Amino acid sequence: MPRGTSVRHPLAGLTRDFHRIGPLSGALDPWISAELDQHAADVCHGIVSSGSDLNADTLGTYLHGFIDGCLERGWDSAAVDYDWETLRILAICRLAKDRGFVR
Repeated sequence: MPRGTSVRHPLAGLTRDFHRIGPLSGALDPWISAELDQHAADVCHGIVSSGSDLNADTLGTYLHGFIDGCLERGWDSAAVDYDWETLRILAICRLAKDRGFVR
């Protein structure tokens, strides 16, 4: 890959997995597109405002921490279609693809 991570990077695996359950590319319903854009903006702001650069490692760390927090709270991804947590994870994965961190 010219930029980004190897296919062994955890962000690549999670992005592949979530691509199977949600929209990461192609035409989207306007409401989903708006939700994903807002989540992505919030994630970028959170990473950059902490003094870090937005790259595959920081995004992967954020994603893993977010999922760990969700699981600690008892989140179940199969409980609803597009809950807040699922939209956040999809936005992170889409952000990783859009930035060229994964393919």
